[in-house]
Amino acid sequence: MSVIASLTRPALRLALTTWGRRSLSRRSGTHLVEGLSAHVKVLRDRWGVPHIYAESTRDAFFAQGYVHAQDRLFQMDLRRRAAMGMLSEVSGPNALPTDRFSRTLGLHRSARADWTGAKQEVREAFQAYADGVNACMGAKKWKLPMEFSLLGYRPRPWEPADSMSFARLMTWQLAFGWHGELVRARLRDAVGAEAASEWDFHYPVANPVTLPSGVMSRDLEQAAPLPIVRGTLGTGGSNAWAIAGERSETGKPILCNDLHLFVSSPSVWYENHIVAPELEVTGASLPGIPAVLVGHNRHIAWGITAAFTDCQDLFAERFDGGDSRRYESMGRWVDAEVIEESIAVKGRDEPEPLQIAITRHGPLVADGPAGSDLRFALSAVALTGPGDAGGWIALNRARDWREFTDALRQVHSAQLNVVYADVEGNIGHRLTGRVPVRAAGDGTVPAPGWSGDHEWVGWVPFEEMPHALNPPQGVVVSANNKIVPDGYPHHLGNVWMNGFRAARISEVLAGHPKISAAVCRGLHADVVCIPGREFARRTSVLTSDDPDVRTAVGLLQDWGGKLDGRSPAAALFEVARHHLIRTVLAPVEDPDVSAGLTGVGPNQVLAPGNELYGNDLVAVFRMLDNPESWWMKRAGGSEAALATSLKDAVEWLRAELGPKPSKWRWGAIHRVRFPHPIGLRPPLGEVFDRGPYPIGGDMDTPAQAGLAPNRPYDARAACPSYRQVIDLANWDASVAIHAPGQSGQIGSRHYDDLLKRWRRGEYHPMLWTREQIEANAEARMRLDPAAPSRT
Repeated sequence: MSVIASLTRPALRLALTTWGRRSLSRRSGTHLVEGLSAHVKVLRDRWGVPHIYAESTRDAFFAQGYVHAQDRLFQMDLRRRAAMGMLSEVSGPNALPTDRFSRTLGLHRSARADWTGAKQEVREAFQAYADGVNACMGAKKWKLPMEFSLLGYRPRPWEPADSMSFARLMTWQLAFGWHGELVRARLRDAVGAEAASEWDFHYPVANPVTLPSGVMSRDLEQAAPLPIVRGTLGTGGSNAWAIAGERSETGKPILCNDLHLFVSSPSVWYENHIVAPELEVTGASLPGIPAVLVGHNRHIAWGITAAFTDCQDLFAERFDGGDSRRYESMGRWVDAEVIEESIAVKGRDEPEPLQIAITRHGPLVADGPAGSDLRFALSAVALTGPGDAGGWIALNRARDWREFTDALRQVHSAQLNVVYADVEGNIGHRLTGRVPVRAAGDGTVPAPGWSGDHEWVGWVPFEEMPHALNPPQGVVVSANNKIVPDGYPHHLGNVWMNGFRAARISEVLAGHPKISAAVCRGLHADVVCIPGREFARRTSVLTSDDPDVRTAVGLLQDWGGKLDGRSPAAALFEVARHHLIRTVLAPVEDPDVSAGLTGVGPNQVLAPGNELYGNDLVAVFRMLDNPESWWMKRAGGSEAALATSLKDAVEWLRAELGPKPSKWRWGAIHRVRFPHPIGLRPPLGEVFDRGPYPIGGDMDTPAQAGLAPNRPYDARAACPSYRQVIDLANWDASVAIHAPGQSGQIGSRHYDDLLKRWRRGEYHPMLWTREQIEANAEARMRLDPAAPSRT
């Protein structure tokens, strides 16, 4: 940093923080707003969480929109712009690839259909939420967050379709299946089918499945389970687990969830507590959408993880070489639907034209091999299934397993594991999102779209989707791992994450006959890496005269796989892992293919990762055991590949961190940053971003801190964005945390006040009773109905 920069950046931070304080809206006193039917009280606790007390559900969602806008309006505006392909209008041409991709997917088109087809209850909730957002923006003495001034624009009024658009974006980002097909197809073209097959995913047999007994329920009135499929007993980007009362210290269930997403400033999540005559719910919400996504109400608690069911397929479409719109379909030529759109771009007088072609399978998202007439169309449940809003609103109200099930029956598009517990002592699991039934094929590579032989011919019936109520082992663990054993009668895909997080969680829980909330909190912070243990075991038998290799083997010899931020062995393993995979992938000349095989997605904003993430080391372990491996032969053999990776790692660490191995700490090269979107404009990142901070873990530890394979070694991928430990014996004993804070405005003390707790693995209480909330309230706001203004 230059001398001038070192002097000016603190001054800039002070100036912008002062400006931010002056831009804060009032969090206390009485606010007269149009659109309410009765007064609403909002008590903000000392962690910045608003507790909303309303006389009706409609007014409660109105108030939720109001407080979301108070704290997160700029974030909300960027979210709807990302979903609607309108970022370039305020960010300039650098956002054009994201806008083109978003519009090609048609998230905004799906959202319009969602709004048109929404049930009355959903329409009322989303309209009330939008009215609350707009009431906040129109409030007396309201000041826009400074980010709007820095970018030079004002947000337009909020519409219900904006919330629907962002909901579609979140559904899309938690769905997987198509990009791995494209990567596999291109790998086959490059090295041949036999060599490419060594990268196929095979779920490690030692790792657990979520529902080892398949699909089963134990009726509340029956003592015996009623299995449809039986398997052997046994037990992302997220973790969730439920502990039955007979396994917990309290005698009542414990439900835990940590949601692994990209962390940012402001936080992905916003904690809300909503109280109305027919609704009381608390937990994590998404600014831009009404209701609570994970948390608990008076009767039940729930958490979610991405299911990694394969509900996306690519279809290779054969186009008429002389006509870019005509493609072959079951022996005849038909015209693709073509949509003409234009994208406004900041700094340009003319908009950017965009032509979107859609076949009967979906939008065209990629070109085929060079010189061919093939293009790839995407079929995706996340883009075409009915909207899910009604299911989430019903889930907020659910009182028992049956109402929970009825609510999730309405979640058609989001592919999620939902883990359940209730005050009566039950635990369970249900899978959401439609899963296609394919006429032929398994969705691992693009299907010939012209033949009609690989169509989606239906959906797995909801009643036959994986679910369990009160499983006999007394624990449900979900960590993006395989859901059911191989005997399950329907094809759910083969794009699970590798299961090592689930294995470690199960290992720890199995070691405690009675499980406490403290054990669960410890698991949230657990950084033991099972693949690290395996790597150390494999390298322990190496014999080499090379001093660097001997140094590496010695460091790993007594290491237990713990990826502590202070550990030199952890740093060595991760750097060696990266070099090993890079060495094995050396024959792949196309950088997009090699990046895709390590989990890099097609778009940094809308699809930064793909379903192959974490499979690379699993595949390489298999290759190391295969003396005939095409890849290992080109790497000089298994022992040479391992020795080379260790030597390369030692050389890299010595160059970066110095000659003493004791200084090679994992946290020195593995750091987490909470970037703000406006921080992309130097030097604003110095003001709005938080971090970097040293952090332990990686993509395979329960406390996930994922690496971006193309940009090692910082934690640029999924991290614990929200954690909750819910005690069904005592709601007041439940805790949660997210980071950096509740507010998105830099002048607020709640912009980053939760960050230290998050970094230390600590929490704040999820206040529930009015007495608790009053005792911890730092601001009291009253929203009163105002007479409609005359126009």
